[in-house]
Amino acid sequence: MDIRAFFVVLFVASVPASAQQVFKCVSGAQVVYQSAPCPGVTAKQWDAQPEPDNPALRQRLARTAAQLRARNASPVRSGSGTYVAASSSKDRYACEVAKEGRRAAYEAAGVHRSFALSSYWDNAVQDACK
Repeated sequence: MDIRAFFVVLFVASVPASAQQVFKCVSGAQVVYQSAPCPGVTAKQWDAQPEPDNPALRQRLARTAAQLRARNASPVRSGSGTYVAASSSKDRYACEVAKEGRRAAYEAAGVHRSFALSSYWDNAVQDACK
């Protein structure tokens, strides 16, 4: 979850809330829901009661934010020093050959190519470029 969204939720949860009214205003075929009274006739009106304050939820959100800050505070480093070899030039060549084959097949088939043709070549390129 984005940290800004988390703080917005935390702020909204901590602000004392009061009852709100919702008005359904109809003008011809257009329907508008708003918190201010309708200028004409109100089609429907609701009294919306906010949810009561939930301290357990607030604490859980605060713990989650602390964990997120701790997790993002320092970059993760591998302790094993494992070396991952880059793909060989042979693998890159196979990938380029598959892409060129797909391009040629698509060009020969035109814009009205079948799903089977597209699926075949996309899978071939994916397998070659792993």
